[in-house]
Amino acid sequence: MSLCINPECKKIHNSDTMIFCQQCGSELLLEGRYRVVQELGQGGFGTTYEILDLNSRPWVLKVLMDNHPKYVELFKQEAQVLALLNHPGIPKIDFDGYFLYYPEGKEEPLYCLVMEKIEGLNLSQYIKQRGDRPITPKRALRWLAELALLLEQVHNKNFFHRDIKPSNIMLRPNGCLALIDFGTAREVTQSYLQKMAAGEITGVITQGYTPMEQMRGKAVLQSDFYALGGTMIYLLTAQNPTKFYDLIKEKLIWHGTVPDIAPEFVNLIDRMMAFSPSKRPSSSREIFQAVIEIDSSLQILDEHFNAISSHSQAEKSLAHIVTTKTSLSSLSSSFNTQITPEFIERCRQELAEFIGPMANIICQRTIKQHPNMTKSELYLSLAQTISNPQQAKEFQQRFFNQL
Repeated sequence: MSLCINPECKKIHNSDTMIFCQQCGSELLLEGRYRVVQELGQGGFGTTYEILDLNSRPWVLKVLMDNHPKYVELFKQEAQVLALLNHPGIPKIDFDGYFLYYPEGKEEPLYCLVMEKIEGLNLSQYIKQRGDRPITPKRALRWLAELALLLEQVHNKNFFHRDIKPSNIMLRPNGCLALIDFGTAREVTQSYLQKMAAGEITGVITQGYTPMEQMRGKAVLQSDFYALGGTMIYLLTAQNPTKFYDLIKEKLIWHGTVPDIAPEFVNLIDRMMAFSPSKRPSSSREIFQAVIEIDSSLQILDEHFNAISSHSQAEKSLAHIVTTKTSLSSLSSSFNTQITPEFIERCRQELAEFIGPMANIICQRTIKQHPNMTKSELYLSLAQTISNPQQAKEFQQRFFNQL
């Protein structure tokens, strides 16, 4: 089965042998490589689908259904964040996974993002399927350690999530956690700080997990810690944190319902949910260190994730490019956004700003080794040659800003 994603199509189901929708004439083989097999859900301003690539590997397709400039900006921002992060607990985007799709007869495109499909249940679903039975403090402590390390990767790139809650954390079949939905993530830049001071930042609010400063449009990195603390309370009690708010004492009174929880763990969660951001932990690393002071055996998680993250991203990127291009070689070139001499020259000039005259040699060598690259693949590969992480990030951002 192949679904048509044209919002105005009246008959979206087609045979998987079709290239164009029989009803509306829109293309079914997106970007020449993806088939939509089922809708996964609708929410916010978009729809998500399960799709298969040419190797029958499942992915998630996120489609923006409202082209308001603010929503488009947030959508591009999500693509940027996921492209920059490399962690097993964060969905990866596919190469050429950000693209525009034009349904038949429509002038306005649909903004599309293809990302790794995270199998499993989100933590809200997980607790419900347990019959609303809380998890043990021991497991909650381990999950907090894992999430702190995961969040550290996000914060180290100067981003913060702004929407951490049980439904945005996935429990994989292997027992590991993944953080999803980066649609509201923001980069901490001077521009952001100026907009925040002027009250121009939109607040993202989820009852029980959003701190007051974020409700007022002044979210900071420590706002994520408040949300993470609220998530821990939910896991330990199977109830929304708001259920425990004491109006007289003006604070959460929750730990009395949790048997056998260490006082140090209670204190850590209470610190994470302090009203003032300045009274919360200053970093994800501080949270992790507090966790291992309670249970030193969890130190191994840090070593595990460091080992995974230390693999060469450049090698992964080039290997993926070769695999992808091999599978695409039999397709018509009309399905690919191939590089042009003008684009190559622009890449060379921009790369030279970061690494100097070597840019010309690197561009030529990269294209010679992988002549069928698309624009985004070339840009991502060249970014791997910039040793300074901040400069590599800036180089990649230039590409996304041109989308």
